Amino acid sequence: MGHHVHGDLGKGILVGSTLTLIGLWLAGQALSWGVTAFGFASLADVAAMPLLALALGAFELVTMPLNNGYSRWRESLADHYALDATRNPDAFASAMTRLANQNLSEADPERWVEVLLYSHPAISRRVAMAKEFGSEN
Repeated sequence: MGHHVHGDLGKGILVGSTLTLIGLWLAGQALSWGVTAFGFASLADVAAMPLLALALGAFELVTMPLNNGYSRWRESLADHYALDATRNPDAFASAMTRLANQNLSEADPERWVEVLLYSHPAISRRVAMAKEFGSEN
């Protein structure tokens, strides 16, 4: 419900679309450079396909942590909304724990793993946030 209230779907589509356009533009620049540097016949030369894959892969490698950070931030806002709306941090923590168990997810990953690869906050952080919310209220 917090995602709906905060308009996260539209914002996520906008961010994702913007990153896609930037990535495709950069890949086009890499291909244009590659045509002259490697002697491809044109941008449409099938031999340039590995260069396209390399350019898009490099862009994804750089932007994935940024995109995941944005997603984790929006998830945290939605979690706070849920806690404010329900005023039941124990139920929230229980739901997060059950979700982690059901999905066999790692509850407390290394911080660098979370930063690079997780699109949602780690379950341990979400449970700690709920407990902190409960102690404040």
